[in-house]
Amino acid sequence: MASQKTQYIWLVLSGLMILTNCSVEKNTGSTRFYHSLTSKYNIYFNGHESFKSGLDKIRNGYTDDFGELLKVFEYSDPSTASMASSDMEQAIQKASKVITLKSITSKPDIKAKGELSERDRDFVDQKEFNSWVDDSYLLIAKARFYKHEYIEATALFNYVIISANDPVIRTEASIWLARIFNESGNFNESQRLLAEIDPQSLTTKSLKAMFNTTLADLMVKQKKYSEAADALEKSLEFVSGKITKYRLTYLLAQLYELSGQEAKATANYRRVVKMNPPYDVEFGARIKIAGVFDINSGNPEEIRKELEKMLRDSKNKDFHDQIYYALGNMSMKEGKTEEALGFYRKSASAVSPNQNQKGRSYLALANHFYDKPDFMKAGMYYDSSVYFLDQKHPDYQALREKSLNLNILVSQLRIIQTEDSLQKVAGMSEQERNALISTIISDITKAESEGKNTDYSDRFNVGQYYENERRFQNNIEQEGKWYFYNQAALTFGRTEFRRRYGERKLEDNWRRANKARVTSTQVTTDPDASAIQSIGDSTQAAVLDYKQPGFYLKTLPLTDSLIMISNDRISTALLNAGNAYSEKITDIPMATSSYESLISRFPSSDLVPEALYNLYKINMTGNSIKAETSRQRLLQNYPESEYAKILSDPEYYSKKMADLNMTEKLYKDAYTQYTEENFGAAIDLCDDALVKFGENILAPKFTLLRAYSIARISDEREFKEALTDLIKKWPESEESKRAESMIAYLNQQMPELKVEEDKVIAAELYTVDTTAVHVFGIIISNPSFNVNQAAFDVISYNIDNYTNKNYRTEGTLVDNKYILITVSGFAEYSKAMDYFYAFKTEGTIRNPSSSKITPVIISLENLKTLNRDKNPERYFLFFNEKYNQRIITP
Repeated sequence: MASQKTQYIWLVLSGLMILTNCSVEKNTGSTRFYHSLTSKYNIYFNGHESFKSGLDKIRNGYTDDFGELLKVFEYSDPSTASMASSDMEQAIQKASKVITLKSITSKPDIKAKGELSERDRDFVDQKEFNSWVDDSYLLIAKARFYKHEYIEATALFNYVIISANDPVIRTEASIWLARIFNESGNFNESQRLLAEIDPQSLTTKSLKAMFNTTLADLMVKQKKYSEAADALEKSLEFVSGKITKYRLTYLLAQLYELSGQEAKATANYRRVVKMNPPYDVEFGARIKIAGVFDINSGNPEEIRKELEKMLRDSKNKDFHDQIYYALGNMSMKEGKTEEALGFYRKSASAVSPNQNQKGRSYLALANHFYDKPDFMKAGMYYDSSVYFLDQKHPDYQALREKSLNLNILVSQLRIIQTEDSLQKVAGMSEQERNALISTIISDITKAESEGKNTDYSDRFNVGQYYENERRFQNNIEQEGKWYFYNQAALTFGRTEFRRRYGERKLEDNWRRANKARVTSTQVTTDPDASAIQSIGDSTQAAVLDYKQPGFYLKTLPLTDSLIMISNDRISTALLNAGNAYSEKITDIPMATSSYESLISRFPSSDLVPEALYNLYKINMTGNSIKAETSRQRLLQNYPESEYAKILSDPEYYSKKMADLNMTEKLYKDAYTQYTEENFGAAIDLCDDALVKFGENILAPKFTLLRAYSIARISDEREFKEALTDLIKKWPESEESKRAESMIAYLNQQMPELKVEEDKVIAAELYTVDTTAVHVFGIIISNPSFNVNQAAFDVISYNIDNYTNKNYRTEGTLVDNKYILITVSGFAEYSKAMDYFYAFKTEGTIRNPSSSKITPVIISLENLKTLNRDKNPERYFLFFNEKYNQRIITP
């Protein structure tokens, strides 16, 4: 007993002696042992546990989409960085503590007789004598990697490769570095690093698994699926963990499927099912088996029955979209195209939380119609596909670009289709047109009674924007091609419209053209005029009600001027469609057809020279005869056009570019003078440029810069005149819009400038002619004023005061801005003036809203001008100055 106690005391004393002599400054066997032991079991262990905890959070927190190609590693998804961030930071702190407190770099004192052995020399030459320091550097690098801090991780892995004592650690660091290059897209460097590693020299299963999965990841990212499958097949011999095994087996099956090895793909999907994975994984594998099934070597009906059985199983309620998609793929393989499209539509409309599957279903529809080609439908479905697919989808950016390009084309095709349809309806006889509209209204009423979603109410509110209501089944069914019947065509674009412009009130100035008129014959029996008010209301209601004919007549081009506008839209759309076909879709035959359609349908259009020039350009390589024909037509028929000059004078374009460069330099010089506050010099340079390059695209910029300079050395009046000059010369330019906003501000701040300007404009618009027929007018500035009541009050005034006169009274709401009441029937100008001086608005016209009411006298010619100008305040200024001898304040 005493002996055991003595041994215990000596053991404790020995331990205390070791502790007191174990400084990292000393490099002895006991210090190396002590610091290695405490590094591993005290500090590094805790850090590595945090690291493993972070990996578990990534593994458990990341959700695979088994309908898409799996990632070899979950960490490739950027979202995983945040999942493990705190644990990885803890690992970094612990590993850093090992390096800071436990690193032994001093050389050992080796007392040996004679020459040191090679082994001893290697030992003495080491930079680090605590083996857990290398592991700690590697741990920090891996933690940085999982935090997606690749720059820091790269530096650490390189340090480990150069400095680590253990060749296994150096090899592992090289593989991790290759993984960084995989993630950053530097595939050549990754390939170089992996090529430097001899797979036969790898001594552990974990290293073999790392090497082969990293090589597989490299090949997958380069879409070399066959090579990726070879590497992944090898890795499955060494990986461990149930989740990792069924994930990589599933991925292996996908790779075989993508490389056309359907038998191997099917075998591996079946392996996944046998691994007893979670149900969603098993379900995905079974769906994939149907997708890769070879109809030529098996019985497709068995697979189809299995899928239909899965549809009936209640636990698959949330997976109907995937089942329909698989059925669609099978039908497409069997050549049953219409059946396949029906299944894809069912898949897209199925209620499911899986938005990516909706995207895939729409993509299948889009690809079919693109290959057909039916670009209008393809564009609609690509748009829907991009809407639902996750932005992390590997092909998302390419699909988005394709969708945007198709939208450019489809928007033009939609204009052509719409305008052609509207013109065709407009060209019908009134009887045929009314019959067609009656049929449409009848069909809508029937559809509503059957509970179908017609949703016609905002058709004209969105104008030319239409949209396929892609989220609902009833809007992706096949429909007629007529504009009014085709619901998909009618509603196509609604989402895009609302995205750009927000919700808009259903209104249009068109209905104001159908003005409510009131005459003496209309109001003899109703002193309150309530019945008259209903006339205007019913007219507007007809336009708003899609069960009224007025709703459909609204946009029809029923006059020559509207036909011209419609034709301009079609010709412009044909040119734009040709450009989209050639530049965005690279379909030269369709581009050629679009340009030729423009030329044949609208031979007098200003766009024909550009169409001929484009025909020449796009056919130079593939159809030289057509190209030369287009060139000759352009040169002969349009020799003065810009495009003919480009062809006839090889130096023309160079000269234009030289002029543009000179203009840009001149503008830069003028702007420099402006910024240096040499405003006079800036004005001179702008004037010089406008004389030399008045038609250049930079001319509006020079004019605006000139106006800015004038504002700095002159008064507001001259500044406003300069802005007005800009608007007159280039009304459609961006600079003109800026000028308009500045003029609006000046008018608000200095209304006297607006008055002066309006007087000048009014003098140009209106004329004084006392020999002409004049009418008395009352202008009410409030558009919501009761027009019928006001007209009735004037009629009552005339009955009371001019019983023997046959005066005619009319009330009109003008452009939804103001109300104009007119009294006509004056024998001569002087009688109209007498009436004007006698009429008192206060006490005659009921005015509960205290609206501004202004009486005037106006000739019939000036009344026409006012109806065009729609600015009664401007006319009043003219009237007050030229007609009225007694000054009246409006």
